[in-house]
Amino acid sequence: MTDLAYNITTVCIGKKYEPLKPDWLQRLEKMCKKMNIHIWSEIDSTILKYGLEEAWWDVVRLKRNLELLMKEKKPVMHLDMDMIVEKDLIDIVNLPYDFIISTEIGGPNAYPKECSNKLGFGICSGLYVIKPSAMKFMLTILKNMMSYTFNCYSDQVNIMNYIIKNPHQIVVEEVVLGEKTYKNNIVLIDGIKIGVLDFAMVIRDPILNNGQYANHINIDNVGGVVQFKKYFYADLETLPLTCRCGKKHLGDTTVCKHLAMRQLKNM
Repeated sequence: MTDLAYNITTVCIGKKYEPLKPDWLQRLEKMCKKMNIHIWSEIDSTILKYGLEEAWWDVVRLKRNLELLMKEKKPVMHLDMDMIVEKDLIDIVNLPYDFIISTEIGGPNAYPKECSNKLGFGICSGLYVIKPSAMKFMLTILKNMMSYTFNCYSDQVNIMNYIIKNPHQIVVEEVVLGEKTYKNNIVLIDGIKIGVLDFAMVIRDPILNNGQYANHINIDNVGGVVQFKKYFYADLETLPLTCRCGKKHLGDTTVCKHLAMRQLKNM
């Protein structure tokens, strides 16, 4: 199919995400055009030497994504399976950046803090796009991940550490998509542009409907897989809040202020 503009990939390993596959696929096929979907569900034998430590799956997916990029020479977008797409993602793919990634929740205190404190923001690899022009940069990131350069296999930890430890420049760029204006953080490094998306485009732990392209919802925040499936089909604002506030089993005892935000909007 030569009319495909890009590939969408995800990782589905283990019992937690397998039940989401039909719903996730159905949503993508409904919302997105000119894309092909690849699901990485087998563990690469070369990964087993890492002892399946935290974030080893990031190595699996980046390795597979770069192989696909080399083969087809088309942009590759990774999406986590807990990402619920609300609008056609081709708008994001078409942004004039070499590597595109969503923003982590928490601003200058986002994980890992030692990096976001310096950058002023964090990145979230629940959604990212690699274009052929970013191949060399991402191969460097993959090499660092596999060699445990920054004491972690996490892609977002490795990317953020690489940025702060190497010469770079950060500028803010406005883009208009539809009738909305967004402000993206642009990292200029190693001759490429990294576009860190406005948080309003891809929202982590969403509270309200504001025309976002996707909602990135932590399954544990909403009570597990069965409860999470509801977010594919019902209106976000009719469902339980996706934040961690007050959820003692998640280690959070803070008073939730987000319900008031919903009530104020609906007054």
